[in-house]
Amino acid sequence: MTKKQKKHPVDSECGKKAEQIIQEIETAQSQKLSADDILVKINEYLRQEPCLTIHVIDSLVKIPTPETAQLLVGMMEKMDEKQVIKSIKRTLYKLKQKGVKWEEKAQKKADILKPPKPDEPKGYLGSIDATGSRIIVIGKPQPLRGLLVIFSIVNDLEGIQEFNLKGFTKKSFNEFMKDSLASAEFPIVVAPGAYCIHLLKEAASLTQNLSKQLPQGYHDAERECKDIVWDYPAPLIYQHIKEDKVKDSAHLLKESINLHKIMPFATWHIPAAEVEKYATLINETQTSKIVLRPDQKEARLNAIYRDALDDLFPEEKRFLWKRRLEEVAYILLKTGMENEARAALSAAIDLNNPFSPIEPNPFIWNLLLKSIYSLVQVDHEKKEEEKKTSLIVPP
Repeated sequence: MTKKQKKHPVDSECGKKAEQIIQEIETAQSQKLSADDILVKINEYLRQEPCLTIHVIDSLVKIPTPETAQLLVGMMEKMDEKQVIKSIKRTLYKLKQKGVKWEEKAQKKADILKPPKPDEPKGYLGSIDATGSRIIVIGKPQPLRGLLVIFSIVNDLEGIQEFNLKGFTKKSFNEFMKDSLASAEFPIVVAPGAYCIHLLKEAASLTQNLSKQLPQGYHDAERECKDIVWDYPAPLIYQHIKEDKVKDSAHLLKESINLHKIMPFATWHIPAAEVEKYATLINETQTSKIVLRPDQKEARLNAIYRDALDDLFPEEKRFLWKRRLEEVAYILLKTGMENEARAALSAAIDLNNPFSPIEPNPFIWNLLLKSIYSLVQVDHEKKEEEKKTSLIVPP
């Protein structure tokens, strides 16, 4: 005679708890609760004590009803452990032997010729030039057909300026990106395709708000990308550099004045028509026949600069330049210029607030001065040329 194996105390305890759950299931079925509702309740138990799972499944054979079978089928849809699924199938088989019948869900046959799910769209962003324009390229993979490429130039004041929709092979697209678009001064960097689509939609919305017609092919592109959504409200740079890491950094904000030495900021300026008035006042102050002491002249010039700052940068314009700085900060980061990216982002965040009367935003202050003095210089050179011309004696 073989010696009877002693039950492990842990197994015995699990068995008792499993029996309690089985009793609750019998009660729930008698109260006409649905299999889905019972399954929710069971899952709570099993999530807390996974060791009960097999015990409960094996014990369900004691409740030979169609509702029990539906409960087991529901459990199998949510389980992925082979041992658990095997136990469910075994219990279902035993229920069938007891004459239990239930409605089995028809399994969908996999379509052998079903095309593979397309990859995520490729995205590329160019830097922003002095006018607020940039290149956006989106390459949306097409199953078995290469890429559908959306090429656009957008402007943050005018909307979509250029737009083209064209098919490429992967090879020809890579050659196009490498040879046709990128330059040292205005590089193009990789960005999430969904973000690029988000920027394109922003530009399209601006185009419509300006009562301008969207370019041909835009609606086709929009349909192609209708299921691609960018879920983050903030510009992309904040996913790489957190705002609290650069906010209120006096050191980084001060460094932003030097950004005008590098591209693309070296080309940035305020439109001549907007600063012409102040350039004229500067010229008049510097060439005035009224003799001013140095401190008086400096006070007069500073007053002109302050007036220009207040007039040219209302809240709407501050936010325009803020967004430009944020977008270029990402380009700088992707091209290995992290310190410059942080300085640009610090200057951008500072533009959330009105200018300090003592120390206004260093980046914007330098932008204002260089924009005014470029016109002052042009006026000076024009007058010098006129003097030379007037000295020429005709034969």
